[in-house]
Amino acid sequence: MMWRTAGCCGGGDAEVTQVAIDDRGFTVGIMGLKQIFEQLYTMGRKPEDGVRDELLAMVKTRNYVPPSAEERYKTALLREYAAFCATKETGQRQGDRDVLGSSKRGR
Repeated sequence: MMWRTAGCCGGGDAEVTQVAIDDRGFTVGIMGLKQIFEQLYTMGRKPEDGVRDELLAMVKTRNYVPPSAEERYKTALLREYAAFCATKETGQRQGDRDVLGSSKRGR
């Protein structure tokens, strides 16, 4: 599950996203995750196993990740990125429809 909170340490444009990294509900705050997801999506990167290492490397540029937790982070980041991509795809397919499902064009 992903949700946004305000940035830390005096703000800036750093947005912190809380991400559950295990099945016990342990969450961590990750700075800049939405921007990373947007960048990868724009580059056409699909949420497949090959992107796990790339996600972690990008997250580590702005966040500390304990070496002992890297595999859990990779799994959680891939899960969250897949959800992000699914939301983007659904939004694009439904972008020209209103609530009742009729086309907005020609009104």
